[in-house]
Amino acid sequence: MIYGYNSIMRAALLLLLVFGLGASSLAQPKFEIPSRRFDFGLIPRGSTVAHYFWFKATGTDTIKVRAIKTGCSCASMPLERDWIAPGDSMLVGFYWDLGKRFGPTSQEPRVFTNANTDTDPLYLSLKGMSVMAPDSSRPVSIKPYRMELARTPAKNIDSVGFTLTNRSTSDMALTVVSYPVPECEVSLPDSLLAGGSATGFVKLKPDYADSEFKRSVTVELSDAKKSRFTIPIRRKFY
Repeated sequence: MIYGYNSIMRAALLLLLVFGLGASSLAQPKFEIPSRRFDFGLIPRGSTVAHYFWFKATGTDTIKVRAIKTGCSCASMPLERDWIAPGDSMLVGFYWDLGKRFGPTSQEPRVFTNANTDTDPLYLSLKGMSVMAPDSSRPVSIKPYRMELARTPAKNIDSVGFTLTNRSTSDMALTVVSYPVPECEVSLPDSLLAGGSATGFVKLKPDYADSEFKRSVTVELSDAKKSRFTIPIRRKFY
């Protein structure tokens, strides 16, 4: 009886080991970033712009983000945490200071994880056109082209208005293609008549009155080229 009991126990342990190894072999970390390319369009020279990516764990094991390499000290991608549970996702911001760059420019951050895939690291692609004066650009111009929500000892600027002008001969629809700015309310017209103008505004949300930040809004036009321009937004204390 004792021998039989021991045999049963050994068989049970063997089955548990087999099932455990099978389960561990099935648990695989898989990692995805949808929409890995983004075009900022026209960007005012000397601005900082922002774009956001969803990091997703689509496998059956936890994703661990081992490193993010932007390739330049002018760009950063800070993480809320360095892991993502299976089936969960995390929003990660990319912040890019263009500095003195002028003309076509781009960045290709690389994201390294523990994912068992031939595509690790995943490459992101961001580009834009750094220009001196978006207030005279075509087909749509904006003035002012930077939104400065400043706090000074003498004055607190919590709202900034701007004017958009359609310099083409066709009506133009406007669509925001960037992630919403959490710290601000941004109002844009849905369309501009040919040769016409309309106004918009950026208004600071009260909860962020004591915060400094740099964000941006990217707008796509309905012309044949699907032209884009980006509006930098900064909260600064002086």
